[in-house]
Amino acid sequence: FSIFHHHHFFISKPHPQPPRRLDPEFAKSNKPIPTNKFYTNLLVDTNLNPNPVFPLPYALRFESNPDGALNGFSISNVDEYQKTLGPDPNADPVQFFFSVYTPSIAISANELPKLPDLLLSDPTDFSIVATLSFSATQKITMPIVRGMAFVTAIYENLTPLFLTGVGFTSISSPVKVGSLQQFTVGLNDGSTWLIYAGGSPELVLTLTDGKIVCDSGPFSGTIQIAKVPKGNDEAIGIYSNSSGTYATGVDLDVENDGKVGSYTFNWKIAGDSSKSLLQFALPHHVSSLTSGATPTSISLTSPSKGQMIAFSGNSWSFTEPELNNIGILPTNFESLLTGDQKALIAEQAKLDIAQDFTKLSNLESTYFSGKVMAKFALVCLIANDVIVDEALSTTCIDQLKNAMQSFVTNTQIVPFRYDSSWKGISIDRDDQGADFGAAFYNDHHFHYGYFVYTAAILRHLDEAWGAQNGEWVESLIRDVSNPSADDTFFPTFRNFDWFSGHSWASGIIASGDGNNEESTSEDYNFVYGMKLWGQVSKRPHTEQLADVMLAVEARSMSTYFLMEDDNVVQPKKFIKNKVTGILFENKADHTTFFSNTTDAIHGIQMIPVTPIMPYIRSKKFINEEWNQILAPIVGGLTSNFQSLIEMNHAIVDPKAGSDYFANANKTNAPLDEGLSKTWALFWCAVQSV
Repeated sequence: FSIFHHHHFFISKPHPQPPRRLDPEFAKSNKPIPTNKFYTNLLVDTNLNPNPVFPLPYALRFESNPDGALNGFSISNVDEYQKTLGPDPNADPVQFFFSVYTPSIAISANELPKLPDLLLSDPTDFSIVATLSFSATQKITMPIVRGMAFVTAIYENLTPLFLTGVGFTSISSPVKVGSLQQFTVGLNDGSTWLIYAGGSPELVLTLTDGKIVCDSGPFSGTIQIAKVPKGNDEAIGIYSNSSGTYATGVDLDVENDGKVGSYTFNWKIAGDSSKSLLQFALPHHVSSLTSGATPTSISLTSPSKGQMIAFSGNSWSFTEPELNNIGILPTNFESLLTGDQKALIAEQAKLDIAQDFTKLSNLESTYFSGKVMAKFALVCLIANDVIVDEALSTTCIDQLKNAMQSFVTNTQIVPFRYDSSWKGISIDRDDQGADFGAAFYNDHHFHYGYFVYTAAILRHLDEAWGAQNGEWVESLIRDVSNPSADDTFFPTFRNFDWFSGHSWASGIIASGDGNNEESTSEDYNFVYGMKLWGQVSKRPHTEQLADVMLAVEARSMSTYFLMEDDNVVQPKKFIKNKVTGILFENKADHTTFFSNTTDAIHGIQMIPVTPIMPYIRSKKFINEEWNQILAPIVGGLTSNFQSLIEMNHAIVDPKAGSDYFANANKTNAPLDEGLSKTWALFWCAVQSV
């Protein structure tokens, strides 16, 4: 993207809640600080004991307790059988499952005060560095990295101390692994953990008064901790083979040759370079990892994404063989439309275009404004490309440009501003509750996705408008999905998480269960909008990047969120829900933030309905969800979700959809505010089963 000067559009202001605990040296660099990340709790939580962070498979928590019982960094990994299912654990399906954070081992030091000082530096998409600082020459540095097999702590002149919230039962005498010492630790819950130490002096560890204390004085070197899976006799040998080496981050490489997408995690490696790196992979990684690493027999549970498998290898290369070739309209739509259907759509388009776009879209919410804007953009697209009525489409396009004018000039009811603290574009409000928390980086991909999608359609219809307003559109794309580390105005990939395979909606608000995402469909709507923008702007890199992201989302969403009957990743007693509802890093809850009704829980995963939808939602899934959950309730609905459920069902039963919308005025259910009857009639007419 071209160099961008934020003052063209947006006033710049510091954020009311700047990043906390930043290392002063790192803060001087004035780099963009990522939001919506697995470590965000550490950067925002004001508590002495901030909420946990979730690198996976381990969760970590900074412990700072006036009684000194636990201080330093604790480590939790909860086995599948230990998860909490509820509210009725015997139900099938249960409504939710989560893991209770369990501080099995805490990394500490005799010299650390009861309230140790924590400094954070080098936050990236895959990692952050946490430093427990006692003095300039006495500290513990921890690279916290996605998928790390060992929790690694680099000690400088401090006496190691290991604490627990579970209870230690034993510690072995050290076994030599090359130059390292290996200790085996037993806990009260029957779990076994390993401690590897390499440095000087050699450690003398004893179990005393419930703590593992070091009788050999201050230590400088590396300590690594790992959990042994129950009943796996090979695990200790496998861990030993990679002990002393660890990742500090990832160099991400994404490629798209037009047919096949691929991406590579080139792990940045420190420590013993003669050994192969060990890192844990998620289920959607395992199904697409094609080279660079080999699986081991070590498996640990993640809180909300199934079993993770440890892979040995210094880079992971993934292949996505099925990229989409979906454009701005469904493929071959002309051959599927009858003359009668076209006439009906034309008649409806005239009614929709007679509405006042500006009045209907000029709202006190970026989200609801965007939904309305995208609805009318699709009506214009139908008028221009499907009905091919020049007069009608000119009227529509002029209306749409007028409605967009306040946004591209930043004079809408809730304007945007550039946040100079975290570095991003957010609404010009200080209130955490305004517009779903958008000022605190919640939901930017949902909100901006509607505008990027609208702008892509508008540029397709009016190249001059697109060229004139491209910089505004690209500033929104860069806020959400900036691919370049050289861009000093924005962090890279604010929302999309290349490790998790989807985006996170929660921004910089502390949460006990970590990040979450509710609407999968509004997530891929942003990426689809970005793809189309790349297409109409002749920016092939933008389009190719989005296509790889869409392929990854299709894979991860069908693995974790949209559960077919044969899903083996999520807990057996959760599958019958068909959709997760809200997926957190630490739990899944079959509900929404705004309603507990079945139509809302399922409908929020269908919004908006666009040509990319069948690429993500398989017909197998749509049929199962319809037959098991939606068909029985669909007759009696009075909410806007009825219309979305009918649109989604039309993918497998177009006639049912056409019949519904032809008679929609006879039902009690209003159309969703982001859906026009014009688009609904067209959509149902051009689905091919």
